[in-house]
Amino acid sequence: MVYGLRNFIGNANKFSEKKVYISLTSNNLNSIIKIEDDGPGYPKEIVNRLGEPYIKSKSSSKNRTGLGLGIFIGKTLLEKNFAQINFKNSEIYGGAEVNIVWKNKKLKEI
Repeated sequence: MVYGLRNFIGNANKFSEKKVYISLTSNNLNSIIKIEDDGPGYPKEIVNRLGEPYIKSKSSSKNRTGLGLGIFIGKTLLEKNFAQINFKNSEIYGGAEVNIVWKNKKLKEI
């Protein structure tokens, strides 16, 4: 779990312009960690494929490099610990957003 969280927080830090926003919310059913940044966000043509290995944006630049392996590994490790991961571009800050959701019943099993 730590590696997966560290990967997503590290990516937010790497691509942010100035700030990274991390929130933790919990209710009777779910616990959610949301990681957002104010950077360029995910390229539109790959945002729905994030979590797959070896994906690359056609619009890659020096600010957006890599093959998606870090996201793939982080996502896989968290999913093995019962998490559901969702990627999108932040409506509030304009950069990337990762939502990591656990059912509280499953957290008790970890």
